[in-house]
Parts: sequence; C-alpha cells; structure tokens
Amino acid sequence: MYGNYREDIDFYKREAKKIQGKVLEVGCGTGRIYLELLKEGIDVEGIDISQRMLNQLKEKASAMGLSPKVSVADMRNFDLGRKFSLIMVPFRSFLYNITSEEQLSTLRSFYRHLEPGGSLILNFFYPDLEMMMGLNKESEELLVSDEGKYVLRQRSYFISEPDQIIETTAVLYRDGELYWKGTQRLALVFKREFELLLKIAGFSGWEVFGGFDRRPLTSYKQEMVWVAKK
Repeated sequence: MYGNYREDIDFYKREAKKIQGKVLEVGCGTGRIYLELLKEGIDVEGIDISQRMLNQLKEKASAMGLSPKVSVADMRNFDLGRKFSLIMVPFRSFLYNITSEEQLSTLRSFYRHLEPGGSLILNFFYPDLEMMMGLNKESEELLVSDEGKYVLRQRSYFISEPDQIIETTAVLYRDGELYWKGTQRLALVFKREFELLLKIAGFSGWEVFGGFDRRPLTSYKQEMVWVAKK
C-alpha cells in the first residue's frame, strides 16, 4: 500500500521520457510506476524479487491491453545480459539492502547494466533524527486507494543501532477486518555515506536533490533524489 504517495510517478515518467534507449525499473512490484511508463510507450523492463507481485502486475497489464517485460531477480546480484540507458529504483527500495556488502553489490549490478553515460535514478528518505528518537511508538494512518479505505498501523524499532537497521511491523485493516500484516527491515543511509558507496561502485558523478521537483537538499526532512552517471 502506498497511501497518498503519488508525487514520484510524474517525476519518473518525465525522466524516462528523456531517454533515447532502454529503461529498467528495479523493484517494479505490482506496477504502480511501471505500468504508467508502459502506457506512455516507453521501452521499459522491470525486475522484482517477488513473483507474487509480478503476477499481479501481469494481471493489471492484461486488463489494460499491455505487454510487460518483467522478470524475477534480486537487485543485489542479477544479470539480464543487456544494458540500459536508465535504471530507476523508486520508492526507497534501495534501503532493503541491509549490509554494506549488499549495498555495494547492488550498485555494482546497476553499474554493469548501464550503457556508457547512462543514468541511475533513485530516491530514499534522509534519516530523520526526530523520527529515530520516537521509535517504538505505534502510528496509525488512513490510506485511500481505488479499492477503498484502509487503516495502517505500524511500529518501528532499531534491531541494530550501530548498523542503522530498523525493523517495522505493519498491520493493515479494511473495514475493520484484518487484511494484511507483515514485517520488513531496512538500513538507514546518510548522504555522505551514499556518496562514498557510489564512488566505490565506480560512478563518475552524481547529484542529489531535496525532492522530486529537484529543489536543493537542505534538510533531513526532505526526500533524497539521486541522479548518478556511469
């Protein structure tokens, strides 16, 4: 569930339209962004670690008369046998890489799949100091989707403070009935830390913005939007 998180769709659509070549979306899931690109006639492929989510994407695409090119793959170590002009990693998916080894392996996989001069674009939140001080408190959010109204209850806590690893348990209710529950882990990544990761992975340069409108990054309350070049 993405709730009211929509502002990234137009951003990634604009970036993909600039590209004269193939586009790869990593972590395409059920097609929230991928299908929007496909509708625009963009030559886009997608990978995701979840076959279940890709099945849902294919069902949606079939209903829309679209023919997706998606496959199951792990971003930490995949080989599609071809290169892309743009690789995009929306909705903070990079943070699922827990260790430094996983982070570097993922970035090197991206680098191998980029054409010379190709771009990597991804976004994730800047570690919010106020949020971290308030961990282990339950939050509740009303989510509205095409399928109806949901209530999402979440609790996040550190499982390793030195390694910046947070675990979140989530429970989703629809019409007062339990709809879904799950647990996920992610590792917080700071700006200077990610710059070092990009440099070690071989990227020639990068920019970081404080939102999808490319405003300057001036606060830890902003979303970091990265554009890196091979």
